[in-house]
Amino acid sequence: MDEIAVLVLNYTFEPLHFTNARRAITLLLAGKAEAVEASPRVVRSPSIAFALPAVIRLAIYIRKPFLDRVAFNKKNILRRDGYTCQYCNRRGERLTVDHVVPRSRGGETTWVNVVAACLRCNLRKGNRQPEEAGMRLIREPIHPKFVFSTHMLRHPHAHSLLDSWRKYLLAVPTPS
Repeated sequence: MDEIAVLVLNYTFEPLHFTNARRAITLLLAGKAEAVEASPRVVRSPSIAFALPAVIRLAIYIRKPFLDRVAFNKKNILRRDGYTCQYCNRRGERLTVDHVVPRSRGGETTWVNVVAACLRCNLRKGNRQPEEAGMRLIREPIHPKFVFSTHMLRHPHAHSLLDSWRKYLLAVPTPS
């Protein structure tokens, strides 16, 4: 039962994490969670048999402040910008990270001042602001929020993604 994954939802139906079936059953029997979706598997004991849960919801709200934090690094900047140059809209052409307001002019290295830029556009812009170089940003840079469903796809249990989980993981596409 330790290798069977169960999706754990917060009281508000937001996905929190995976747990194993043993822990999920413990939470259910202790009254700390309720089964929202059942899996086709059944657990039997000498006196009882019940379907293993595929999704459980916690009985109380768990505050998870870290869920709003996204690590600030080149990979996540490129991911936020869709691996697209924010000046010319080209995808995947030797992307770099550009400071919209150059550091030499007081620009900070923050989410709202860096964008993905192809090498050509980054060199063209140089030590100037976009307007001075005759360039415009396609999209204003923002501070991204953590997307749980994207994180879930990198989890070791993602290979066993169940259809019953999909409605709780909004960014997970339905197979065609």
